[in-house]
Amino acid sequence: MKTDADEQLRVTVAITTHNRCELLKRALASALAQTYRNLEIVVSDDASTDETQDWMAQVEDARVRYVRMEKAAGIAGNFQNALDHASGELFMILNDDDELEPGAIEGLAKPFAEGCEGVEREGVVLSWCPCKIQDAERRVRYVTGSGPGAEPGTELVAGLFDGVRGPRYCGILVRRRDAAEVGFSGEHGPIPDVGNWARVAVRAGMACCINVPLARYTAHDASCTGTSQAKSWQQAGEAIVRDLLQDLQRRGDAEKARRIRRSQRNFITGLLATVLMQSSGRPGWSVRVLREFARAPQYFVTPMTARRLLFEGAKIFRKGK
Repeated sequence: MKTDADEQLRVTVAITTHNRCELLKRALASALAQTYRNLEIVVSDDASTDETQDWMAQVEDARVRYVRMEKAAGIAGNFQNALDHASGELFMILNDDDELEPGAIEGLAKPFAEGCEGVEREGVVLSWCPCKIQDAERRVRYVTGSGPGAEPGTELVAGLFDGVRGPRYCGILVRRRDAAEVGFSGEHGPIPDVGNWARVAVRAGMACCINVPLARYTAHDASCTGTSQAKSWQQAGEAIVRDLLQDLQRRGDAEKARRIRRSQRNFITGLLATVLMQSSGRPGWSVRVLREFARAPQYFVTPMTARRLLFEGAKIFRKGK
């Protein structure tokens, strides 16, 4: 006899980790607490040298598979390893410092089974939700921007670039086959997740937004955002835009390519602003800002910079104090 789980599309939640066992425990607990039943959890360990391997050996749950790489492969390599070991029809990356609310997968999987806002399920290329941005103590600082119930995937990407949409991969679900066709690129630096889902989104299809914050994205000093150099984020953003435009040009989607070009500078500006804001309050922060301004003024003298300062400048002030 078929069960409810048999009727559901299989979803892989891929948790990527490296030397952060305590955070991994929290992320895994949030994945195991999902109300969605047809679930696979792949924990991809980028050659951790802490207690991760020993702790994972004690996890006894048929939904969990632990895959440890013997040699560190970096962010993109770890994401790709998780994807290579996934078997679900739908796929999500959950970094070890992020969390899911219990109904996250159930909500995000629904458009792929039922469609959304007049869009048939076959026309759905991606589903997403706003995210709670929390600090290291799990205090929610703000919730990222939402979007319409359904819109072309290109508009979601452009909305991210323009700062009016707030997707994070821990709140994004895509078809595994689409993610696999694109893969995770090392040229996308600290954000190969953005490169992957954005390239999936600009394909023919609609992005469906579940307007409930179903994921928790952690902003903390030890995160990739907090420890990376601004220049690496700039280079990653430029590589992502390049790959998006090449994909669209190969398919002859000139209008979509023009839409991405109109927003590409906003994207880089937003990335640099995010990295600098994450490190605000540290010794020498003001000098770092001036140095970055001198290095890449084309990304700082923009309306996007003014808007970020207007709406988020108070965060910098509070953190600096």
